[in-house]
Amino acid sequence: MPVWLSAILIAIPTLWYARLVRSIDRFEQEPAKYLIVAFLWGALPAAFIALVLQLVFALPVSYVLGEEASMTTTSIVAAPLTEELAKGLAVAAIYLWRRREFDGWVDGIVYGSTVGFGFAYVENIIYLANTEGLGGWVQLFILRVIVFGFMHGFYTSLIGIGFGLARHAPSRAQATGFITLGFAAAIITHAVHNASVSWVEVSGGSTLLVTALNYGLLIVLMLGLRWLSARNDRRMFRTYLADESPHVITPEAYTALAGMPASAGARHTPRLSSAFYHLAGELAQRKRQLIEYGEGSVEEIDRLRAQLRALSYPHAQASPAPQATDVTHRG
Repeated sequence: MPVWLSAILIAIPTLWYARLVRSIDRFEQEPAKYLIVAFLWGALPAAFIALVLQLVFALPVSYVLGEEASMTTTSIVAAPLTEELAKGLAVAAIYLWRRREFDGWVDGIVYGSTVGFGFAYVENIIYLANTEGLGGWVQLFILRVIVFGFMHGFYTSLIGIGFGLARHAPSRAQATGFITLGFAAAIITHAVHNASVSWVEVSGGSTLLVTALNYGLLIVLMLGLRWLSARNDRRMFRTYLADESPHVITPEAYTALAGMPASAGARHTPRLSSAFYHLAGELAQRKRQLIEYGEGSVEEIDRLRAQLRALSYPHAQASPAPQATDVTHRG
């Protein structure tokens, strides 16, 4: 199988995984340029750094324990440690230098998973390039790209959750603790998965149950996080957009955003566009950042208000939106 064709075929499920994770952050999605940088970091620098560190680790281990033991030890110990540290550097960089776009654990999941998908993309190309025959290629493609294609994203999303919880931690010690726990969780789950795969032949296949359980828990976790994210979004809309109705958004739109039952006099629930959801999410998030953490500016909030009002009342004559003289006392 030509390498370029493998790269194209791997890209299809990889893109689907990335879109699935990004959909968790439904209303205030992360800028595409940062996600592209995160993906490229995982695909190139992170993969290179991890490879070099694993070679450095494997040489002395191979000399002392032999080649077979070195391969097993590298897979279970060195690979999870080096790969998660290398991938985590990108999450840390976004956290440190683009903090306003890293507002919590949901953002951490999106950025961490994207880095992981970039890493898995290149790693899968390398593995598939070394297969012999179409049958071996198909078998490995199904196993690595389809069955376990989500795993690298899952591991690094745990690092992202750690940084997301640290974003608004009340103390530096707690922030450090969250970040440390995130890295530890990523490394441990990665090691458990690699160990179960490495020992599948020795155990007669029983460790496949561990792998299946790991993947099943992942699916349950992602569904649970999606539900929790939607619940938090509705709460944020109820809190920070209540005073924007009816001057900036219609009462019906506010009701739909906040997930509240329509009033008795309402004829129907409005169908809101993705652009409307995005602007509403941006406005609510920026108000939250300014009110709770003193980040941002009233000018930015007024700009978002004007854009959202233009979508809510497209046929209204241009007129200044009601002024929020002190946003710190609103919402």
